[in-house]
Amino acid sequence: MKLTETDIKELYKFTRQHYVYFYDVQTELVDHLANDIENIWIEKPNLSFEQARDISFKKFGIFGFMDVVEKKQNEMNKKYFKTILRFAKEWFRLPKIILTTLIVIVFYYIQELPNAYYTYVSIYSFIIISEAIVLIINKKKSRKQFKATGKKWMFQNIIQINGIGNSVLIIFYVFKFSVQNNAQDFLLLGNFSRILSALVISVVLILGYIILIVIPQKAEELLEETYPEYKLSKNL
Repeated sequence: MKLTETDIKELYKFTRQHYVYFYDVQTELVDHLANDIENIWIEKPNLSFEQARDISFKKFGIFGFMDVVEKKQNEMNKKYFKTILRFAKEWFRLPKIILTTLIVIVFYYIQELPNAYYTYVSIYSFIIISEAIVLIINKKKSRKQFKATGKKWMFQNIIQINGIGNSVLIIFYVFKFSVQNNAQDFLLLGNFSRILSALVISVVLILGYIILIVIPQKAEELLEETYPEYKLSKNL
């Protein structure tokens, strides 16, 4: 026995009912369930679709699909981190390393100015606020896209929402631990601390640029590379 198109649609509905909201993860689970159900029917051809489906679902254990979702989430988070790292490495190779060095030098000498502390605070604040604004915009954009297509992709969600949200928190804690509590203490930093502070803010600035500008510009390319079916779904 083979599953019908109606059965496949029911499996997609079944995954959504069990808290799987991303289309790519749903598709992976539907493929697994469909193959397993057909194998179950070979041994027990008298079972209904629902009975065979429930037998297959029980094999996922007491947490159902959650382990699969968590595993996929970890996989996509690693992919996102590697993507950031790939673009970040370009800033430490020729020719961009020249610009990176100049940025570090500028931030080093900024620390000699009387208003250096407020300059650093302003830059960190600008990056954090920019990411927070983009995050809000992307959430609205994601909801609108979901209404139009009925599909959410996990890696796209990480690029547009989760990745930026995590970045805001990380940059905030970097700011808290790398910048002194007041302007007077900041001006009294030793030479090594100034170099480190300049290097940290330069890296934060580059990462902010990658997360807010570079990756969003490459998003479609990255999604088509991750999901061969993504391009096809856009043309439907």
